[in-house]
Amino acid sequence: MKKSLLLLALTALVAACSVDPQAAHERRVKLIQQIFPNQADQKGLFLVFPIEVYGYYATLDIIYFPDEVSESTVKKRVGKYCAQFKNRGATGQAYPRDPSKPVTVTVADGTTRPAQEIWLSCVEKK
Repeated sequence: MKKSLLLLALTALVAACSVDPQAAHERRVKLIQQIFPNQADQKGLFLVFPIEVYGYYATLDIIYFPDEVSESTVKKRVGKYCAQFKNRGATGQAYPRDPSKPVTVTVADGTTRPAQEIWLSCVEKK
């Protein structure tokens, strides 16, 4: 009886933790639109996760599809984003925190796809 109850509880816990790929996609799209309102700047992006530093979103965790957008284009887009914060110490350029790295992401239809992840900041690392 105890084993059955434990198995049932574990099954319920796992089911509660499963992520709806479509709902996750919709949340990612909203974040991307907040940072890059121009639709052309959203092309090829899977995730843009802003981190608040210096009182604004100065660091961005970005996952993109290299077959749709190049890393240099992503950096230019972030540079344009950063330009709005020049009065707060930003230079209008995107500075990588770490080199980009390959990742695998799950897209809205539940399939996986190769992508690249890069952390970019509006402020040069000292």
